[in-house]
Amino acid sequence: MIEALRSVSGVSGNSPTNGDDAAAPQIFDQQGEAAGLSIAIQRLITERDHYKNQAATQERDIIRLRALNDELRHQNKHVALVRDHYMRVSIELVTQLKHVDQVLKDVAKKTYGVAAEFGGDDAGLVALARRLSPNSGQPQQASS
Repeated sequence: MIEALRSVSGVSGNSPTNGDDAAAPQIFDQQGEAAGLSIAIQRLITERDHYKNQAATQERDIIRLRALNDELRHQNKHVALVRDHYMRVSIELVTQLKHVDQVLKDVAKKTYGVAAEFGGDDAGLVALARRLSPNSGQPQQASS
């Protein structure tokens, strides 16, 4: 581990140990090595703190995103319920309109004999047009 810290700090473990002058460089090398190790340790602590802060930020983001995800799921369920309700209402409306169309066709057939005369799906529209016309289906009299 110390060798790894030495390599990070750039301090070499080679120090001269022979001779009388060897004590002074050895003390200097030990102080330099200690300073290098101190710098390396500070760098590691700074990196650790950075990663802790980054992890805390990511944890807060995950919590926020989970809350948003839950809210979106709730909104999706609500929208699906509203969609289903409107689909049921629209189906009911179409069914009722078909029933009204059939009733109009039957009334027109009984009253005017339109179905025999025109036939097809337009018979109900023709009957409704005759019923709502100002002369109520009676031929117009020529005015002199």
